[in-house]
Amino acid sequence: MEKKTKYWLIPNNPNVYDAIGAFKELKEIDWGNKSNNKFKIGDIAYIYVSKPIQSIAIKTEVSKIDIPKDEILGNDEKYFLNHNIDDRESFVRLKFLEFTNQDNLSLQNLQENGLKQAPQSKITIKDDLLKYILKFEKIGNTMPKSTQKQALNQILYGSPGTGKTFNTINRAIEIIDSDFYQQNKYNREALKEKFEEYKKAGQIEFITFHQSFSYEEFVEGIKAIPAGKDGNENGEDMIYDVVDGIFKKLSNKAKIDFFENNSIKKNITKRKFILNAKALNIQAEMIEDDENNFRVLKGSKVRKGEAESFKNYNYSSLKNKVLETAKYIEQDEFYILEEDFTFQSMSAASSVILGRQSNGYNDWKEVLDDNLSKKDNKNIKNYILIIDEINRGNISKIFGELITLIEPSKRIGADEEIRLKLPYSQELFGVPSNLYIIGTMNTADRSIALMDTALRRRFHFEEMMPDSELLKDIVVDGVNIKELLETINKRIEYLYDRDHTIGHAYFMSLKDEKLKDKKSELDNIFRNKIIPLLQEYFYDDWEKIQIVLGDHINQFDSSKKETPKNFYDKNCKELSINKYRFIQSIEFKEIDVIGFNHEDIEDEQINYKVSDNFDIECYKKIYEKDAYTRIKDKVDNKTIEQNNVEGL
Repeated sequence: MEKKTKYWLIPNNPNVYDAIGAFKELKEIDWGNKSNNKFKIGDIAYIYVSKPIQSIAIKTEVSKIDIPKDEILGNDEKYFLNHNIDDRESFVRLKFLEFTNQDNLSLQNLQENGLKQAPQSKITIKDDLLKYILKFEKIGNTMPKSTQKQALNQILYGSPGTGKTFNTINRAIEIIDSDFYQQNKYNREALKEKFEEYKKAGQIEFITFHQSFSYEEFVEGIKAIPAGKDGNENGEDMIYDVVDGIFKKLSNKAKIDFFENNSIKKNITKRKFILNAKALNIQAEMIEDDENNFRVLKGSKVRKGEAESFKNYNYSSLKNKVLETAKYIEQDEFYILEEDFTFQSMSAASSVILGRQSNGYNDWKEVLDDNLSKKDNKNIKNYILIIDEINRGNISKIFGELITLIEPSKRIGADEEIRLKLPYSQELFGVPSNLYIIGTMNTADRSIALMDTALRRRFHFEEMMPDSELLKDIVVDGVNIKELLETINKRIEYLYDRDHTIGHAYFMSLKDEKLKDKKSELDNIFRNKIIPLLQEYFYDDWEKIQIVLGDHINQFDSSKKETPKNFYDKNCKELSINKYRFIQSIEFKEIDVIGFNHEDIEDEQINYKVSDNFDIECYKKIYEKDAYTRIKDKVDNKTIEQNNVEGL
């Protein structure tokens, strides 16, 4: 009987293991397998890559099964991100067949054709879903995309310590130099060094929003310039002038490169404008040769008539000069230029042409070279503005009219390009398509400044949550840091919400192999970072903090429905159970404090303090189910019935 081929869907987290990179280099890879997954030789296994890909990316064939750990190839170690080779005891060998069509096999398409949810573990592919995959799997010899196209405006958001700022470096390098990023994605030092290089070169700017950050600092504003400073080098007195903010400066840099550093540089080095006054039947074209020379082109029309107020301005005499020196054809209502004529300002040119006072920034409309949208963009440099803690500023006030200009469809070069007049300089300003904005937002601080709805829809939001997998290999004196963090976060999410969970970054220092005393570092993390953060979260509600840390009294003994009278130890003796607690609860009476009883004061009060020393059992009892029994045995020399402490 012929063996029927079985099809599998295997999930891959690219933040843990770079499967695409591995199969680009290697023909066969050994993949960790659970005993209940009955692979057979000849089975087909599709690799689903989670965020940011979110697609089936690789097709493989099972070539060998039941491989013991000591016999695996081990040829893909470098593709593990901060992890070791899979710690499972059994492996299957996957032979590379081809990269698949990621666009057609995206998560959305898979869900529309039978997949219930993004795969969390290996599953078999059946029925309609299999038919769909087989129909759209092939992509020929095309290599897969390693990541989705980066959004022009993106915000990384999540609870504290989830690596938001950390990942801005990765994102920036990937946008500016994707090849370098792919080659060095696991080399943090190389990425940081490259990041600093681009900062010095002016391609990356890093700022932090705060409550007093303003539009004037971000876009432009009037500032006092003392004598001897930039723009007032030779002055004796302080002057006031319009000064560009950090966003406008970076945008102008990007704009220059957008227009000049590309494959058709020669065709677009000069800005081109048109004037179209339909009511007057006037059309004109103009080239900006430099900042003081604006050349109105041959064929442009100049109005014969003049507004009464026009004569009161010098433009009237300028028009006479044009008629005296320029070559033109005279018609009933206007003159047609037979040669180019140069003006010293945009407003002078438009005023003469229209026969009335004109603001050139309003009446002239810049147009892009027809080839601009068709050009090869590979020579255009990308620029990055990183805004850390973006929600800590008054976002609507800071961005102003940029709320419209940063929208991808409104960028310079887009089909619906928009430029707006800035309030101080009166310049027409637009944002080029090679300027990226990367923001970070701490969800625990979200209440400081709520994100404007209009601004929110213009950003791509990517959630970054605690990744305990990055801590799976860290054990400090028997304390499993991964389980420790997971248990703490379960309780915080239950008592508060998921936006206030604790990120893995708080514990990453424990991965340092050079760190000799990891127990002291763990104590430092809890005493100076975790506990103060919990105090802030729960507004010094120490009972909730005790629950999070496994210190709650009723967790010690399920038979006690109320606080035992002898539980508190005013003196915190070594034999007390307080020795094994982060937060010590100390009973005191009013007579001990004020020297007498008073009817308005409760007879019994509780005082709280952070323990002077953290015993190693303090950490274990947070997540170990039998920890309370062992602690109680040490104190009372007897065994008691315990709560299931994994819950609350």
